[in-house]
Amino acid sequence: MEVTVTRVKKYNAAWNNVVSVDGVPVAIAKSAHRAGQIAAYIQGLPAEVNDLWLKRELKKIMVVI
Repeated sequence: MEVTVTRVKKYNAAWNNVVSVDGVPVAIAKSAHRAGQIAAYIQGLPAEVNDLWLKRELKKIMVVI
């Protein structure tokens, strides 16, 4: 399982960070810190993700992997 964080430029807007698992985008974050927290949570490391909806969606991804 390869988790990557990539900065992407939205059309005529600010930069966003895309968290991908094996090349499949799973989450978008505005800050690099939050993207890092999401990537750590996916890898099973201790991370502070306070959004319950996001946690539920990430758990679905972790079960598949």
